[in-house]
Amino acid sequence: MGKGRSKDDKWYYSFLPNNMAGGSTSPLIPLFVTEGLGGTVAQVGIISAISSLAAVPSNILWGNLSDAAKKRRAFVLIGFAGLALANLMMAFSLNFFQYLVANAVLGLLSTAAAPVGTVLILESFKQEEWAKRLGDFSKIGGIGWVVGLIVGTIWIAAFSGSSDPALAMRALFVLAAGLSIVSMVLAYRWVPEPETVIDRSQINGSILKIPLYVFERARYLPHRVIHVLKASSSSMRLRYLPSNLRLYYVYTMIIFTGFLTFYVGLPIFLKQYVGMSSTEVFIIYLASSAASAITYSQAGRWASRMGSKRVQGAAVAGRVILFPAFFLVTLLGLSHAALMAAFCVLHALLGFCWANISVSGNHIVSNVCLKEHRAEATGLYSAVQGAANVVGALFGGFIAQQMGYSVVFFISSVFLVVGLAVLAMIRTEHVVEEAPAPSPA
Repeated sequence: MGKGRSKDDKWYYSFLPNNMAGGSTSPLIPLFVTEGLGGTVAQVGIISAISSLAAVPSNILWGNLSDAAKKRRAFVLIGFAGLALANLMMAFSLNFFQYLVANAVLGLLSTAAAPVGTVLILESFKQEEWAKRLGDFSKIGGIGWVVGLIVGTIWIAAFSGSSDPALAMRALFVLAAGLSIVSMVLAYRWVPEPETVIDRSQINGSILKIPLYVFERARYLPHRVIHVLKASSSSMRLRYLPSNLRLYYVYTMIIFTGFLTFYVGLPIFLKQYVGMSSTEVFIIYLASSAASAITYSQAGRWASRMGSKRVQGAAVAGRVILFPAFFLVTLLGLSHAALMAAFCVLHALLGFCWANISVSGNHIVSNVCLKEHRAEATGLYSAVQGAANVVGALFGGFIAQQMGYSVVFFISSVFLVVGLAVLAMIRTEHVVEEAPAPSPA
């Protein structure tokens, strides 16, 4: 492993503009449904669900194709081109159906780089350098995401006095597409084609415990993936999934459904119910991403020292309180400035919780899966998150539309309480070494 090391490491900076594009449009995609197209929060849920629904199988497909073709750069280019195309389609969407198709394209194509980029690091450098290189690569992606949010905030603020705010949003989509095109050019010039392609199933479990910056979004578009499900895997049988792992998947489905139930309508709640400007919504989202970014490294140390289950349980419990707090704080009669500050603090705390949930989740899956089937176990873990995002997006959008935000925030917390009850039954620190022998015929 690790043969074909590149002469320098500047190539992974080609991912930076593409991550900026993702960050700059993260709050924009749901906001544009209501502000640009005159849609409803239920339609925001449908948009989120369709991109997630497209992303789950496409992530698996692209990972399998890149492994079968033993090529990497082409799939990085497809991912960057997919994000550029989707952003351009969104910029010129005139109705909900066109915007829906654009988001389906986003889920189908932009995920092509996700199962390639991280593994490309492992194939380009010696094994003893993997931890450092993965950390550096992830930090660059994280910086790109936060800088993109800053760019989006400044852009929307600059056009805040415009008579047509939708025009500024469309222009931001075009800018994001341009950033992805820059990444395409840089990737074409810099991204190497490794001499040796790694078998994902042979990647050791310690890699899964390296904190990778993955920012929470109201849709499933993975951009930090090592393992994907094999399209024709013969090892995805019940006996290869230990009972603790199966229960952890159930828990994951429950809490991620709760997360998306809350998140899908959040920007619309802030904009229409509370009266925040689009610029202020971007700033509130920036608070969460910044808090996540500075927490990731420490989260890894906490998970190792205190135990992944304890860290994750505490973070999820924190969200049980934080979700309804977004509505309750509006009842306090605070000034607009004080309310804005409160939302920034609350969302930063959600970002802090997310970093701990993300890091500890990878630790737990690595601990409780069968080591010889780690690739399938972690690939399925990613797919379960994607399925939960689809369910949560549809459910959250519908409930917010029909019953209001106070109900949807409360129900989100109920999902988490149920999830915590399931987590309490799971032995997360037990490492399973070998698969059970198949039953005699």
